[in-house]
Amino acid sequence: MHRRTISWLVVPTFAHRLILSALVLSIGDVVLAEPALPIVEDQRLLPYAEPGQLVDIGGRHINLRCSGSGGPTVILMAGLLHWSFVWDKTQPEIANRTRVCAFDRAGYGFSDPASKPEIMADVVSDLHATLQAANVPGPYVLVGHSFGGLEARVFAQKWPREVAGMVLLDTSYASQILDLVNMPSFKGLGFEGEGPVALKCALLAAHGQLDPSNPEYESCSLSLPDGAPAALRKVWPRFFSADYECTHVSLVMSSFTHRYDGADHLNLGDKPLVVLSRAPDQDWPKGAFGRDLRKQWYAHHEALAHLSSRGEHRVVEHSGHDIEGDQPQAVIDAVDEVLRQLHAGQKS
Repeated sequence: MHRRTISWLVVPTFAHRLILSALVLSIGDVVLAEPALPIVEDQRLLPYAEPGQLVDIGGRHINLRCSGSGGPTVILMAGLLHWSFVWDKTQPEIANRTRVCAFDRAGYGFSDPASKPEIMADVVSDLHATLQAANVPGPYVLVGHSFGGLEARVFAQKWPREVAGMVLLDTSYASQILDLVNMPSFKGLGFEGEGPVALKCALLAAHGQLDPSNPEYESCSLSLPDGAPAALRKVWPRFFSADYECTHVSLVMSSFTHRYDGADHLNLGDKPLVVLSRAPDQDWPKGAFGRDLRKQWYAHHEALAHLSSRGEHRVVEHSGHDIEGDQPQAVIDAVDEVLRQLHAGQKS
């Protein structure tokens, strides 16, 4: 998982150092501390240390990373805080089956910022313009994680003929935040504080003060992916710009409305659809609110599966919210199922 984290730096005193030194000695024997193991670099992440194809959509560029060949093309749409790097475990495997493209929202990853922080409708318009400008023909199989799953449905709402099928990974639903704050067991999860924190991060970035030496950096950034190659580690701090932080705030705040409710009432006909949910024992708040949220979450995912007559809802065991990172094979299998149904339909 790649979450914002706050860490505490503890500098040991002289006495602490003596205690730590004593711990490496056993009675009657000397145990030497082993040197730190070198980082084992995950080469699947290496391509994400530089742009893919920077597609001009009218004076600014959106980063699009495509691989593989064949059709239909699979489009990968990341969650709210993420961009194309989170597909490192899935995109190479999907590319062995068909063409697959991941993109970065404006202001995210290697994409240029827009003239103003975007809302969800702007993101999907950018994606559509990017695919057209890059000559990536539809119809597409949209794979959306979390907030990206809602964006996928907004895309399908605007361009229904350009969507052949869909895979939704622990997806957000349109009225999610409004529903949560109205639940009797809701005690506040910090949604109201998310905007000010991101704006503080944006101000630091705008003044060139958001770098790894700043104590605020970890609370304003994502942790590096496990096994990040040196090239990705080098460019990582540049991703957490003022534009990234402001767009994050804009996207969150635009979801405090009912403007996207229609995306959860699409008629997908018989288009292949797989909805994946995290396991019941993973990444849930504790207590009554966690139980209420889990029940509501699964109910909404089950309802989304019924947007298509061929929709299917699956709970992914041993996976938290970030299914593409926790259980990538479940994502690959779901894409395979959608592709199989589409190819079978073409032959009949």
